[in-house]
Amino acid sequence: MPGGIYHISGPIKVILGACALIGAYVVQDYYITYTADAYVSADVVRVAPEISGFVTEVPVARNTKIGAGELLLQIDPEPFALAVQEARAEEAKALASLRRSEAEVQVAEASVTAAVAKVANLSAQQQRFEELTDNGFVTQQRLDNITLSLEEANAETDSARDTLRAATHSVEVMRSTYEAGQSATALAQYNLRKSSLLSPVDGVVSEYTVNPGNYVLEGIPQLALITNTNWRIIANLVERHASRLKPGQTVWFQVSSDPYRVHKGTVRSIGRGVSRAITDPRVLPFIPLTTAWIRLSQRFPVEIDMGEFLEGYQPMHGGDARILLIH
Repeated sequence: MPGGIYHISGPIKVILGACALIGAYVVQDYYITYTADAYVSADVVRVAPEISGFVTEVPVARNTKIGAGELLLQIDPEPFALAVQEARAEEAKALASLRRSEAEVQVAEASVTAAVAKVANLSAQQQRFEELTDNGFVTQQRLDNITLSLEEANAETDSARDTLRAATHSVEVMRSTYEAGQSATALAQYNLRKSSLLSPVDGVVSEYTVNPGNYVLEGIPQLALITNTNWRIIANLVERHASRLKPGQTVWFQVSSDPYRVHKGTVRSIGRGVSRAITDPRVLPFIPLTTAWIRLSQRFPVEIDMGEFLEGYQPMHGGDARILLIH
């Protein structure tokens, strides 16, 4: 080491350079969060018919704006109109049976009233005849006849009351049948209304494949509406970055539909759980890893408000985005 100058050998230089690079990466990774695994999202309403049937009309054009309540798809209404007529006929029949049963109750009540009055009259006669028989003014035979008539009147009263109870029960049954008929009519009318599939919200109609003549099934989405609400960026961040975030932090983002400008946003929410397997991603989000031969850090979804960017620009649902956050 002549002249007091220390020379560093080539291998040591490589090691020092590698350590410097590693240190720079660790510092950068700790203080800077960046990802291109992000996308623009809005609320999407998947519209499905509540009845099954043949499509007769699809009056909306693809990728056009539509207002809430406008017709999206028409299912052939004729079978449902016929079902309404049938339900109304059954309802009318049930109402007629109910009215007949109510009239039978009135007749039975009158019969009970008459039978009770007859019993009361015969009971009074029996009491008088017993007194007259004791005094010798009425024969025992007449008293026996009155007694027999009273027994017959009591039996008639019991029978009339049984008839009244049966008629009252019949009214209850007929009333239940009529109410069921009313419900069936209401359901048939509801199904008829639902043959016209209306837009539940304002939005833009997405691409669709349903056409007149297709048979659509209840509960199967046929169109989607991209609403103009709840626009946000969803960024999938590795666990070590996502766990350090807090709502309200400033984020810088860029979207591919506006590639030459950087915009300011804020962290809205941080996902605290994901599914480790693609079992039911509707319950917990499933974020697939990009490779199977090396273990990558799990990523968690972070929602980012787009701030003032939305005031002068209409983003595209599902578009690519990139985010940068400095801690």
